[in-house]
Formats: sequence, structure tokens, C-alpha cells
Amino acid sequence: MMLANRWLECFADRDVQFTDPQAALNHAMELHRQNRTAEADSLYRQLYASFPQAIDLVHLIGLTTFELGRHDEGIAMLQESLRHRPLVAHYHANYGSKLTELRRADEAIAALSRAIELEPVTAGHHYNLGNAYMQAQRWEEAIAAHRKAIALEPRHQLAALQLGMALHSAGRPDEGIAHYRAELLARPSDYAIATNLGALLQDKCDIDGAIETFRHALLHEPKNFFALNNIAIMLKERGEIDESVRLLRRCVETSPNSLEIRSNLILTMHYDPSATDEEFSAVHREWNRVAPAAATTHANTPDPRRRLRIGYVSADFRDHVVGRALLPGFRHHDHAAFEIFCYATNPDQEFTSEFRTHADQWRSMAGAPDLEMFETIRRDGIDLLIDLSLHTSDNRLNVFARKPAPLQLSWLGYPESSGLAAMDYRISDRHLEPPAGNKLAAPQEKAWLHPDCWTCFEPASGYPAVNPLPSATGHPFTFGCFNNTCKINADVLTAWSRILLATPGSRLRLLTKLGSHRKHLVSLFAGLGVEADRITFVDYQPHSATLSQGALLGRYHEIDLALDTFPYNGMSTTLDALWMGVPVVSLVDRRNLGRAGLSLLSNVGLPQFAVPSVDAYVDLATKTSQDKPALAKLRAGLRAQMQASPLLDAANFTRKLEAGFRDMWVEWCKRQGTVG
Repeated sequence: MMLANRWLECFADRDVQFTDPQAALNHAMELHRQNRTAEADSLYRQLYASFPQAIDLVHLIGLTTFELGRHDEGIAMLQESLRHRPLVAHYHANYGSKLTELRRADEAIAALSRAIELEPVTAGHHYNLGNAYMQAQRWEEAIAAHRKAIALEPRHQLAALQLGMALHSAGRPDEGIAHYRAELLARPSDYAIATNLGALLQDKCDIDGAIETFRHALLHEPKNFFALNNIAIMLKERGEIDESVRLLRRCVETSPNSLEIRSNLILTMHYDPSATDEEFSAVHREWNRVAPAAATTHANTPDPRRRLRIGYVSADFRDHVVGRALLPGFRHHDHAAFEIFCYATNPDQEFTSEFRTHADQWRSMAGAPDLEMFETIRRDGIDLLIDLSLHTSDNRLNVFARKPAPLQLSWLGYPESSGLAAMDYRISDRHLEPPAGNKLAAPQEKAWLHPDCWTCFEPASGYPAVNPLPSATGHPFTFGCFNNTCKINADVLTAWSRILLATPGSRLRLLTKLGSHRKHLVSLFAGLGVEADRITFVDYQPHSATLSQGALLGRYHEIDLALDTFPYNGMSTTLDALWMGVPVVSLVDRRNLGRAGLSLLSNVGLPQFAVPSVDAYVDLATKTSQDKPALAKLRAGLRAQMQASPLLDAANFTRKLEAGFRDMWVEWCKRQGTVG
């Protein structure tokens, strides 16, 4: 675009000197490329003041305006440039890319498709279209678009990167892995490809392969903490907690402002039996220090009797332990008294539709920036906002830190405090709360105690019938634990070894992912005097559309008695075992996470299976294994006993939970001075 020399007059009183307007435009565009957006915007606008007929400038100003955060104004200017010049392909392409950033995927697809009609051989247009299709969860079309981008530009790194993710999301993970392996073979120093390959191997439960690939990535980008963080997570999965914590602390030093890394550290520390209250207080304090500031005022009407707006935030409105724990009670909300909002940060899956059915309002927030999510919740006028993740993966605690709602609660991710300064309550129960109080909670956070249990239960569909006691039909007596390997520590191994040695001929069955940690576990048992053939493994199977979680409960047909982990107890695994007629021996600890077994067992009528010491744990497991008639009788009646317990009374569970919501709200109204 050429401009007249009249542009020189605009710089008469400025430090910047140009010989002609084209040089000024070139300089502005270079500033734009360097992400010096405000400076570029200023020059574009000065140019436009002198040359209002230059539609290219309208388009460029639309881009900078959008990038400076004035999205509506920027989109309007991009539309204006298109109105004047509808046949310019890159106008449509830029417009489509900005719509994608706003998560307006359908409009973006239309704009980018038009760009391709006008300019079909530009790889970038197809790449951007692929991204818009991915946002719309139209995976096969995304795959085709990224393949086209690569065909047009074989070295298009970003398209190659996104193609693997699209294949994975389309339910074709093996193809995604094969694609990334081929790319890495061609470009062995490509850190991003190696990192994504590691992530796909991680999702396939190939722990050793994932660690090897992440280490390969680190060879080529040693200062990048993403691969180091993922190695730490995989080491946690293998049960190497000390090394995992050490690496995560290194990651925090490398990227001190990353709340995600700090959350990973906090979560992993819960698996470390040696972690002290003081250490937890320190990492919680640092998380809060780095977190964004909380809003101090809220426009919610402080009426104690009005219909309340309840917001749930989760990445797990799906076939996941949190989703399965939430859904039974979720179905029974009193919609006359409570308007239910869901802020879903996960792409829809087959299980998601039922959550949608029982929500009054659904907000798809997958990929939404923190500020956008914060503002959406504020606009919705949420009264009580509930976090269902705590520090687990894909949490949005950084949104909660901003305090978009006047009352904020944590629940279900795991039964402990998040340590967030912006959290008002956590949902707990009288069994779960330690007699000495929770030492990890922030000072203002209160435990709201459900009268029965902090959770309820509904067995996954496709579950089998309870079978007779396996050891009563000629099989060796089999102890079992299907908790994650990261919960198995030296103290647990020692206790289990004592139980096995006190029960001749018995065996132990564990659920683990594939990897070298299996041999390591067997060698640790051998060092404690337990022969290798007494330890057997069940393969962990990742979620898939064709896998019935209920059918997997058939694994309990081989188990006579379940052994809980400590100090981090099982939760969904304990409920599954009880449903299959298998009692669980649990050790009660001083923190909430070590009291989950006590809560669940007490609610099903088996408090005697939750014991206060390791010696009592070993003694109870040993004596229970020796009384097979009593164990067989308990197995035969345990499902009916569980059905009659509060754990399966979802309607009653929700009534009591809603009463708690109302009590919390009334207390807030009192603090506003509207209740006497």
C-alpha cells in the first residue's frame, strides 16, 4: 500500500523521523510483529488520520485494537474492512483467527473457509481453520484441515503439532503417537513435538515411554519447565514421590509465577508421608502470594430467602471419579430454590449430556482465559461458586483466587483444604474432620460438615453381581488394593508385607499402569521377605468410549479383602470395593485425606474396619482373613447394607447439602447487615 508524502506533516513535532509514509507504515508493521502493539496502534491511527481512505489501515487498527483487549471494537473494525473489501483473503483469515480467540468457533469456521475459497493454497489459512474446527470439537474436519496445511507446507511445524492433538481428540491416539514419532524422527530437536508425544504416551499409560520422551525434549530445551514438570508427574505415577517433589520444586524455581506448577507441587506433597503441616502452610502461602488479587465487592442481592445461583466449576463433567461422585446428588437439586450453573472446562464427552440435562445454565469454558471466565461468572451473578478440582489437573483455582462470587467452596477433587485465601468453605463431614482440626486450611476457610458423608455413590453402569468369597472356593486368599501407585509408600509396603507373612499362602493383587515400577515394587516386597509370585498386577485401563467402568468392577471377583493406603486413603476405590461385597481395612490418620476410609466405612455400617494404628491395621487384616465364614457372610450382604446406607440416598444427600448452601448464604447476608 503506497501513501502520499502528506504523511510527513504528522511527524513535524515528533522524535521519530521518516522520509515517506510508506516507511512509517513499514515501521508500524514491524512494531506490530515485535508485539509492541500499543506503539503500532498509535502509528496506524496517525496514518489513518491523514489517509482515511486506506482500508488496510482500518484492518490493521482492528487487529491492534483487538490485541489491546478492546475486542468488540476490534471486531467491528475488522468487519468494516471486510465490508469495503470483501475479496481480500487475509482480511477473512485474520477475522476468523480473532473469532477463534473469542471462542466463536462457528463464525470463525465460516470466515476462514471464505479465506480459503479466495486463496486456497495458503497453508496458514488451513491451519487456522483446523484450530477453529478443534475448538468446535469437529475433530475429523480438523484433521483434514491440518493435513492440508502440511501438504501445502511440509515444514509447517504448528500444523504438525496440532494434527497429533486432533488425532488424539478424535479417539485415534495410536495414529497421533505414530504421527509424532515420525515428526520427531524427521526433526529430533523439536522440543514441542517431543513434549506432545510424551503427553500422548502419558495418556496411554505408557509411563516409562513418556518419561523417556520428556527427557529427550529436555536435551534440546533444558530450561523449559514443561517437560520437567511432566517427568515429575510421571515419577509420581510410578510412586517415586521424593524425586517428584524435588523436580517440582526445581520447576517452581524456574517458573515461580506458574500457579499450575505450584498446584502440582501441592498435590504431590499430599502423597508424601513426611510432608509437615509447616511445609504445606509454606506452599499454600506462596500459591496465594503469586495468585491474582481477589475482588472485594459483589453486587449480589443479600436476600436470605431468594432463589440462589449455584455455580459448579469442573473439568470433570464426564465419566471420571469426580463426575460419577457428583452426578447422583446433582440430579436431585431443588430448581425452585436453586438455579444451577455449570462452568465446564472439559470438551463434551458421552457422559456430559446428563449434566447438561440437569443444569439450568451451561457454560462451555474449555480453553477460556481466566479473566473471561471470571467475568462470565460475575455477569451470571453466582452466589455460591463450587470448585470440584482443588489442586488436581486442569483446575481453575486461579479464577477462584479472583473471587468472582461472594461465597466460594471446595469439594470432591479430594477431601482436603485447597489452602486458598479466597475460599470460604470446604464440604466435609464429622468423620473426615480431625478432632484437632484441619491444620492445612487458610484461616478464614470453614469446614461445613454434611450430617452423613461428604460424598454419595452410584455404581457405574454395567457392574456385575457379587460373587462368592474366592478363597472359599479353592483359590488362595487374595488381598487387594486398586488405589493409585502414588499412594503406596514404604510404610504401606511394610504393613502389607507383615500381613502377607502372617497369612501363609496368601497373595496381593494391585492395580497399576504398565512400567518398570512393577518390577521395582516386587523387588521391594522381596526385600521385606515376600516372594515375587505372591504379588500380582491388574492393568490400569484409561477411559475410552467403549470401556464400561462398571464392567471393570469384575476385578473384585478375585479379591477377598481390600487393603487401604495411608496416609492418603482411597475414596472411589473404597466405594467400588464395598459395592462388590469386599470390605476394606483402613488406617485412620491425622489429616482429612487419611480419614476418608473412616467416613465411608462408618456410613456403610463398618466403622470397626477403620483402625487407629499400623499394628491394629495388620492385626485386623490378618484376623479377618482367618475367619472365612464371617467374611463370606459379610460379602453376601454388603451390597444390600450399602444400598440401605446414606451413601446411596442421593435425594436426601442433596436436601442436606442444599440446607448447608442456604445456611452459608444466610450467614453472608448477616454480614451485609440485611438479616437481624
